[in-house]
Amino acid sequence: MIIYTTRWKRYLELWFDETEPPGDYDVVVRHRCPNADHPGRFEAFYTLCIDLTDSADAILHRFSRNTRAQIRKSAESDALIFEFIDQPTPHQLAEFSAFYDEFARAKGVEIPGPSLLEAHRASGQFRLSRVRLGDDDLVWHANVCAGRTIGMLYSASQLRHSDIETRRLIGRANRRLHWEELQRFRGEGLGCYEFGGWYEGSSDAEKLSINRFKEEFGGTKVRWYAGVENRSMTAKLIAALPR
Repeated sequence: MIIYTTRWKRYLELWFDETEPPGDYDVVVRHRCPNADHPGRFEAFYTLCIDLTDSADAILHRFSRNTRAQIRKSAESDALIFEFIDQPTPHQLAEFSAFYDEFARAKGVEIPGPSLLEAHRASGQFRLSRVRLGDDDLVWHANVCAGRTIGMLYSASQLRHSDIETRRLIGRANRRLHWEELQRFRGEGLGCYEFGGWYEGSSDAEKLSINRFKEEFGGTKVRWYAGVENRSMTAKLIAALPR
């Protein structure tokens, strides 16, 4: 759970159907709920989940043949360094943020604010992982964990290289980082890995490409929910203002 205060409102953000703690909150936000059995306004969405209670062999077997081949090639020939950061320091968060900001600007996607990232870090549920080649960061992942579920929050790959062989190496590194993470999460006794959504439309080529990448890992498509409850009068009045 994440608790933070803006100028006018106190927020509680819950993940994966977490139990709400005692306290007074103006707004309660529920991210990626398996059900909508809570007060507030909910919207349904699709996402992909991997069952971490299966054996490692069974999980790997459901990957696409190309993905398995790239992971195998990476393990055999790429001198990669993997780092898993379960409790990021402010410095490590800043390293991730700088890398992600460069990626997000190039891709034209939203950049998370520093206060939100710090609230995630302070929650103790925010995990970072990265893969490096020497001193060069190739890929960063950020995941959020609650209960026995862990899910992708942000993913960024290095975009500076233009030669095709380096781009292929980065692609292998990204796939292998996913695999190394899944093995690690499974070993910790977590039960589900969630991929952070699945695009339902047909017009956005970039999002369809991301869908295809996520589908390479053999997850099951499920219907989950996202919800917001404006509790206080202040929150309700602000929500009612024209935008």
